Amino acid sequence: MQQLINVIAYITAKPGSEAVVESALKTAEKAVQSEAGCHSYVLTKDIQQENRYVMLERWENQEALDVHMQQAPFKQLVAEIEGLATLEVVLTKKVGDL
Repeated sequence: MQQLINVIAYITAKPGSEAVVESALKTAEKAVQSEAGCHSYVLTKDIQQENRYVMLERWENQEALDVHMQQAPFKQLVAEIEGLATLEVVLTKKVGDL
């Protein structure tokens, strides 16, 4: 049985880096949406914390997520925001699928 993997990635831009981080995230969002196994990859912005972005992702399974992390768009994103933002990632599955 396939188990969808949800990813909630919190990206907090350091002061003065917001424009660069947001641009890199928007570029990644467009590129990643067409990757195999990607059901959803949506960039949102925290309403209460202006420098914090939230990427909401849904992947077909762990293997698709693993492949995504080896693809050029993800690697480019990591390189572009390195030192400019902090990252916290939460992986979830639907209750009952655990």
